[in-house]
Formats: sequence, C-alpha cells, structure tokens
Amino acid sequence: MALPHPIDPPEEARALAARLGVLDPGKGVARFRQSGRLRNIGREKWMAFSARQMIECASCAFDWRARVGPLGAIHVEDSLHGDTPSGRVSIAGLVTLDRAAASPDLLKGQLMRYLAELPWCPTAILANRDLRWSVTDKDELRVSTQSRGVCGEVTFKLNDAGLPVRVEGLRPAMEQDGYVERLWIGEFSEFRQCDGYTVPHEAAVSWVLEGSAFEVWRGKLSDWRMT
Repeated sequence: MALPHPIDPPEEARALAARLGVLDPGKGVARFRQSGRLRNIGREKWMAFSARQMIECASCAFDWRARVGPLGAIHVEDSLHGDTPSGRVSIAGLVTLDRAAASPDLLKGQLMRYLAELPWCPTAILANRDLRWSVTDKDELRVSTQSRGVCGEVTFKLNDAGLPVRVEGLRPAMEQDGYVERLWIGEFSEFRQCDGYTVPHEAAVSWVLEGSAFEVWRGKLSDWRMT
C-alpha cells in the first residue's frame, strides 16, 4: 500500500544515490546471485548456500530463493510482495518443513530486510516513493516505510567515501518462544562497478545477543544486473 503524499528524498539521500551510480529514478528490478554460509541464531554449525534474488526498485518487494546444505536439498524462500510477507523452508520445494505465519512481526522484519538491502538496489533510493529518509548525523541516514500500519526502519552508516558500509535496526528475530526484537546489523564491503553502478559484493549479517554480535550470514554477490 503506497503512503500518501510522497516526499522527495533529502539532498543527502540523493547524494548517496549519485555515489552509487544512480542517474535517474527509473523503474526496474535488481537481480543477482549469492553464495556463502548461514546458520540460525544460537547455533554453532554453518551451512553452505547458493541463492538468487530480485529486488523491486519502485515498490517494497523482494524475492530470495536459496538452496542450503548437502546437494542443496533444503530450499529456503524469503519474500515480500505488496503487503504480503512470506518465509518457507522445504525439501526440494516439495515437502514443507517450516512456514512463517503471516504477522505484524514478520511484515516488519521483511520491510526492514528490503530497506537494509537498498545498496543492492540503489535505484530504489530515488524510485521508491514509499520510503521516508532523514539525516541523523553527518555520516548517518535513516530510512523507513510502512505497510498495514507496520513500520520498518533502519539506519545506514557511511564511510569516509560516503558509501553505506553498515546498516542496523531493531528487528523481530524468530526464536523458540516467538519473536524477540533484537539489534540486527548488516555490513557491506568490496564495492565494485557494475554497469555504471557501485554495488557491494560482500556482506555479513549479525544479531546482537547479550551484548555481543552473533554472525548468522555471510555471502558474496555475482551476476548483478538491472532489468
């Protein structure tokens, strides 16, 4: 659901888009592949994964599909389309092992994921009129969006070159007893040129547990393109 009265991004957000190679707020979709490792909160064991993802520029939507573990037999789907968030784990896409029930917590988490991954879809900084930007410091930008009365918000921290190297926010984490809001941190690195855009090709994700960062995802990008 689009927010009323679109607001133009502040100059600082426009400058960030320019540094990432955005020349105009054209519509489109970012598509890319990923490979790396992941694990659940509190678990020691890592699992290898390969994934493909799409991110919409003009609306808060993404689709992530991964194959995990030996022979990629475990399929993981994570997405947000319109006001509908979803998450599913299955065997080869046929037998469902787990499915996230629709809830405000799941919606908030997926909205935050979309926002946090804007460096992988930089055109959205200008093209997505449902985003609300604010400047919190000389090297910090906050961005938020809403859907069905649920608000997602993250803060980007920029390095000396003005590139978004860190993003964080309080995100609902699914744990044994249900969702718990925890500080969620993403780190971007290895910025490279792709078709005129500057895109981070390595990233890591952590949750803060008892005051310490617990890394749960680390991956690399390949085949990034705008369509």
